[in-house]
Amino acid sequence: MARYDIQTVGASHHTEWWVPAEDLEALNDHIVGLIEVVSEHR
Repeated sequence: MARYDIQTVGASHHTEWWVPAEDLEALNDHIVGLIEVVSEHR
């Protein structure tokens, strides 16, 4: 993840990694373990 930029989206505490679409398959292939939903905001 170090090679991807972290961008602020909205308020200063809302950040996300910007991963180019062409890198998503490789990124997904390297996820280890389960992804757990810890909260939901609607």
